[in-house]
Amino acid sequence: MTRNLNLAFQSSTSTQQFLLSKIETKPKPEIPSEKAMAARQRLAEAFPDLLSGTEFIETAMQRISPVFQFAAMVIKIDDFSKQIDSNLCAEIWMDVGWAIDACCREENGFWGQIETKLFACFFPDKSATACLNTAKRIQSKISTHRKETVSIGIAAYPTINYQKHQVLDNARKALEHALFFGSNSVVSFDSVSLNISGDNRYAAGDIDGAIEEFKRALLLDPTNANVHNSLGVCYGVQGELDKALDEFETTIWLEPEEFMAIYNIGMVHFLKGNKPGALEFFVDASRLSEDVFEVLFQTGRVYVEIGKPRAAEPYLKKAIRLRPTSASAFRYMGECYAALGNINEALSAYKSAVKINPNDAASLSAMGYLYDLQGENPEICTTFCLQSVEICPDNGLYRHRLASLYLKQNRYAEALREFEAAKELGCDCIEDIEHIQNRLAAKAL
Repeated sequence: MTRNLNLAFQSSTSTQQFLLSKIETKPKPEIPSEKAMAARQRLAEAFPDLLSGTEFIETAMQRISPVFQFAAMVIKIDDFSKQIDSNLCAEIWMDVGWAIDACCREENGFWGQIETKLFACFFPDKSATACLNTAKRIQSKISTHRKETVSIGIAAYPTINYQKHQVLDNARKALEHALFFGSNSVVSFDSVSLNISGDNRYAAGDIDGAIEEFKRALLLDPTNANVHNSLGVCYGVQGELDKALDEFETTIWLEPEEFMAIYNIGMVHFLKGNKPGALEFFVDASRLSEDVFEVLFQTGRVYVEIGKPRAAEPYLKKAIRLRPTSASAFRYMGECYAALGNINEALSAYKSAVKINPNDAASLSAMGYLYDLQGENPEICTTFCLQSVEICPDNGLYRHRLASLYLKQNRYAEALREFEAAKELGCDCIEDIEHIQNRLAAKAL
């Protein structure tokens, strides 16, 4: 979802079939408890009045309650967890504490700890811009004593519709944003900070929370095309396709060659049952980005489903080259070859699909059907079709294929059972059922 921070962090992913751009986050190492305890003890000795955790936050809220403007910052020691020596860790923590304390004394601020790894400062009557200069001074003071660095996130009040108690959390979000730029970074809270926060909520399955973050990001920057696309993806995943379409169309109005939004518009049309309309957007997206699996796969898939296998073939081949572990791509490649009459190639593709996903019912059923066309052993054909029905008993086509194989083997009772089940699932099996019933009646005479 989040874009334009550092291309090295970006990757395209699909969620619920929609396409988004997301920054890959790295797991954050924890500070071993013995190091933290040693550092905290030294800090408490040097600053006996220093508050931490909930006590600090509650005191800070009381102190900023009467002010009309303030800024907050959250500070993290970079790569602190990599330090091995507990005494050295304590020294680093002390030097950071002295630098923060000095700047707070000079600028009428106050500070404390909000977590083991994080310091926080509040500066009444300061703006985010002024606080940015203070953050750089803290970094400069630390650099005169140590090679270690700190990264800092800044947020200010007032900012759009945020309450005072939310500003510290916004500073945390700005810190998360800063960490993408590497060590010794400073970032003021903005729409990108919210985009990253929205990504994190989305990844955690909190779609409603992600939507709120993206909406607020657009209050800060209504021209952020990537946020509009991200918001559209959330709506799409929730099934609110009209809302999703509005966001995707806004995205391409802002950035006409944003291939993800073009693709996502196609996906909305596809989910609404408009395959020709979807194909138009999929093809446009593929022209703008030739190496994205989802775009190639869905383009090939729709060509297969509307009866144009020759057009589908190059897209599916490219998709398989990009993602040779996709059972779905191999399955549609099988359907493509089967429609072209290339039975051996189709069987090879279906075999690859089943190798990747042994429970691919569609491929198993197709294999049984195609092997039967080639005159293979009826028992082998029946085995594949029976597996498909066991995996997906509510598919009429799979049951019809199995019934046809039973009928060829004169297994009338089993064939009748499967044809009747297929009929209940919407297949036209009346003539087959009547034929078997007549045969069974004649046999009974």
